[in-house]
This record gives sequence, C-alpha cells and structure tokens, in this order.
Amino acid sequence: MSASKRKFSVLLLRPDYVADNFGQDTHLCHVYARSVARAMEIAQREVATLDCPDEGEHYDDEDYHVLLIVPGHIHDLTPRD
Repeated sequence: MSASKRKFSVLLLRPDYVADNFGQDTHLCHVYARSVARAMEIAQREVATLDCPDEGEHYDDEDYHVLLIVPGHIHDLTPRD
C-alpha cells in the first residue's frame, strides 16, 4: 500500500432493486484511497460487485448512494438481532 493512501469509512445506501428493506439497507466499507472522491468510487464498486448475484455481471456503482465518508476505519456498534 502506498504511503499516500489514507483510510476511509464509507456508508452506502443500497438501491431499491437490491435492498431487503429500502431506506434501511446500508453497507459500511473500509477502503484505502488517496482522496475522498476515490474512496467513494472504490466503496461503490466494492458493494455493487458484492451484491451482484451473477458472477461476471455488475450492478451500476452510481446506484449506491453515499451517505457518509469519514477518515479512518470506524466500526458500527449498533446491536443486531
């Protein structure tokens, strides 16, 4: 990893055609990037690839709405059932 890359946490909202419960279905990504804009692109691509049910296909990265980008790798402490 290049010394100029920084850690970012990016919270994305999944699109309605992917979400189990649209508006509440999010994904928190930890990425390394040289800029905020690049962190957003990397996170969108990562989740779009992760969510696609068919190998070799890909959802549209830009359909994943960025809700939050913060420096560092933060961890979600929300209790889950």
